Amino acid sequence: MRISTHLFYKNLLSSIHREHLGAARVQEQIASGRRINRLSEDPAALSQVLSLRTATSEIRDYVRGIDLQKSRLNRAEEALAQGTQVMQDARVIAVQGATGTYSAADMRNLASQVDQMITALVGFANASRGGVKPEGLFERDDVNSRVIYHPPSSWEGEVTGEGWGRVLTLNMLVGTIDPGRVFGTVDDGVDGEGNPVQRATMFDTLFDLRDRLRAGDRSGVDGLTGALEGHIDTLVQGRGDLGGRGYQLDKIQGQIQMQNEQLAEVLSKIGDTDVAEAAIRINRHELVLQATLSTAARLMHVSLLNYLR
Repeated sequence: MRISTHLFYKNLLSSIHREHLGAARVQEQIASGRRINRLSEDPAALSQVLSLRTATSEIRDYVRGIDLQKSRLNRAEEALAQGTQVMQDARVIAVQGATGTYSAADMRNLASQVDQMITALVGFANASRGGVKPEGLFERDDVNSRVIYHPPSSWEGEVTGEGWGRVLTLNMLVGTIDPGRVFGTVDDGVDGEGNPVQRATMFDTLFDLRDRLRAGDRSGVDGLTGALEGHIDTLVQGRGDLGGRGYQLDKIQGQIQMQNEQLAEVLSKIGDTDVAEAAIRINRHELVLQATLSTAARLMHVSLLNYLR
């Protein structure tokens, strides 16, 4: 009689290898925090995990875009706030110049201040779209006592994609205000090359105020206070438009973040490792491995003498 232990050793090694591999995979899941680390483990669940990760990545992009736009809105609002302060100071100067207590020299000094205000307001107007750097939208033309307006590139269309991409328009993510509307631009002939020229009428009032102060025209200066107040109201309205857009973005961002939290919860349930359940599994692998080794230790002492008894 021939006694062979080959099958016994083969099954023993297979069992030990299986338990070692199972324990190693559980340890990998605990270390990585992911229940699925390769496609073979759960193809259906991995497909859902990849889809959810794509959705959360898109949402993070939308939230990042909204944050950038809110920062831009704040810069644009600050520029309009500074412009509003300039116009309010100009109104104060107009009130002062309309009184009869200022001498001709004082009136010229006030005119010099207004001239500086024009330059300052051009700078704030160029920053009114909230870019990181001021744009060259407005250009002072001292020869014709006007400020020329160069329209910016227009933003039209919608953000491509599904979900929030259909809600967020490209203008909402990129645009701020229409500088031409806020600063009252109108057509003003053509330049030397035959190109149409637009003039910002808000600055016309400041140029007129400067010239009347230089000429000592008190009644004319007094007549400009109403126009200055109208410009102030326009700038305040522009700031209100920016605030309204910021409010809309805040609401949309809150909804997007809520959806992101829900997706993250679903993703965690599907793809994250349940540490308690993993600990039970690794203990089970260790118990089976110990039992296998214990059984093998007892059986490996079997010899031919055991069969001859």
